[in-house]
Amino acid sequence: MPEEPPGEKTEDPTPKRKEEAREEGQVAKSQEFNQAFTLLGSFLVLYFLMGSIIHSIEQRMMESFTLNQAPTMSPADGYNLIMDYIVFIADLVAPIMIASAVVGAFVGFIQVGPMFNFTIIQPEFSKLDPIKGLKNIFSLQSLVELAKSVAKAAGIFYIAYSQIRASWPQLVRLTHQGLEPGLLLLANLIFQIAIRIIIFLIFLGLADLAYQRWDHYQNLKMTKQEVKEERKEREGDPQIKQERKQRQREMSVNRMMKEMEEADVVVTNPVHVAVALKYDLEEMEAPVVLAKGEGHIARRIKDKAEEFGIATVEKPPLARALNSSTEIGEQIPVELYEAVAEVLAFVFEQEKRYQ
Repeated sequence: MPEEPPGEKTEDPTPKRKEEAREEGQVAKSQEFNQAFTLLGSFLVLYFLMGSIIHSIEQRMMESFTLNQAPTMSPADGYNLIMDYIVFIADLVAPIMIASAVVGAFVGFIQVGPMFNFTIIQPEFSKLDPIKGLKNIFSLQSLVELAKSVAKAAGIFYIAYSQIRASWPQLVRLTHQGLEPGLLLLANLIFQIAIRIIIFLIFLGLADLAYQRWDHYQNLKMTKQEVKEERKEREGDPQIKQERKQRQREMSVNRMMKEMEEADVVVTNPVHVAVALKYDLEEMEAPVVLAKGEGHIARRIKDKAEEFGIATVEKPPLARALNSSTEIGEQIPVELYEAVAEVLAFVFEQEKRYQ
């Protein structure tokens, strides 16, 4: 099986990589999908308000063409008339703009979820690099964007042309109709064209959304080395962890050896296991394990016992039982009381004999 190039991104993105990308504003989002539903929301509001909008426009036009207002209009009246028209237009388009903003925000939330990131609006001077710019022009992403633009323009043109062609006879007779029927006919035609364009853009947006998610996933893929480095960062370098554990073990052993000075006896295997015990008849209910270990630790315990003048007793079964059933600082189990008591009695008897 051929080996993969060392820089080949073949590994699935880790949760950390996805989270970092999201924090940087890199998410799979289709602007086409967002625009389609924004347009849909705007035209739905326009459809329901069309009657009142036409009526308002008709009333305003009737007022504007009243001839008895023209001769007496002063500059101040002209200014007031212009401001009045601006407010009038703002009142008409405000519901549509609000609906567009709300739908756009809602569709964006559905696509990417809650996300507040201000880094995406910061200027990136790397985009001014001409060499990088040329690479972007001939990239797969630019080709996809070009294909989307061509498809969108062609689809919108075809829909508008076919609908206008079908409605051409009514449009020709438009000059012979009244103002309100003419406006209604134009509004109905625009609405039919818009609905068809919106449906087309929704399907285009769905296709674009699928592509954007695929492309985003491909961009987030990682090399084997990146996965390895992230694992090291998350779990720590195995070598450093091993060294840390080794230092902790050494510190624990050194502390244990220091406490051995208070031991009364060391029970051994005799070579592989050693357990140091302390017992104070007046203060303790049962003997306590001060140190224990196997192999080189057992040898250090015996060396310390010799250094501190602590008695060493070879009891292989008892040493193994103490080593396997106790922890440092704990009292010995009840089932070992009798065996340990015999050892301690022997040691205390020897100490009295040599005093």
